[in-house]
Amino acid sequence: MKKLFLILIVLGTMSCNVTQYYEPKFTLGMSEEQFKKINKSAVRAYGDETGVLIYRTYNAITETFKFFRFSNQKLVQFGEGSYPDDYKLLPIQ
Repeated sequence: MKKLFLILIVLGTMSCNVTQYYEPKFTLGMSEEQFKKINKSAVRAYGDETGVLIYRTYNAITETFKFFRFSNQKLVQFGEGSYPDDYKLLPIQ
């Protein structure tokens, strides 16, 4: 009976770890390749012919999006929003 109880406790604590709080890792000035390598869940949200790219990540726990603006393959700006297209509200730098 004790073994069964211990197994249930272990399984219960392991199931709590299924939903993880994901925060993207970044530093301003890092290259696009480094960013994509570290943040595999990042999705490209925008790109144009001038070399501006925007990637976004989503956190299901906080229900927020984070946006990363790259210019000439370097991270130059970071922003947050509630909707997937809130990157349009980022001030141009």
